[in-house]
Amino acid sequence: MTNVFIGGAWPYANGSLHLGRLVSLLPGDVLARYYRAKGDQVLFVSGSDCYGTPIAVQANKEGVAPSDIADRFHQEFVDCFNKLGFTYDLYTRTDQPFHQQVVQEISSSNYWQKDTCTPKRYSRRIVRRMSDSYRIAMWKALVRYAASEQGEISAIIALPY
Repeated sequence: MTNVFIGGAWPYANGSLHLGRLVSLLPGDVLARYYRAKGDQVLFVSGSDCYGTPIAVQANKEGVAPSDIADRFHQEFVDCFNKLGFTYDLYTRTDQPFHQQVVQEISSSNYWQKDTCTPKRYSRRIVRRMSDSYRIAMWKALVRYAASEQGEISAIIALPY
């Protein structure tokens, strides 16, 4: 059995999911299902990006706090993914204390090689280039997965938004 980590895109929680957003999120779910059907151990992780200019702009338009926008659309995303049958093992949000703690832990640890931005513990099979925000999200889940002592990571698939 192979251990596969799939780090999906983290959509901004500033507006409803539309076909364009769903198209960029669907490949992760397809890959998770594929690897599970093969009998591999899969960890499929993503979440709502609850920070950033798009959320602040939408909050300003509506005359509400950015956290109100993030709360509303994060819940809408969760409901949508449940209705569509997405198979996330973890769908979280960037404004949660646990997320912030793990990101800080990773950025100050020796879990990954800073010169190449690759984790120290995995057998390279699939790695896709992505922006720094998605890389941090991927390392967060990867560290937790590796720490679970389920074995060495055999494949890493990171899907940019």
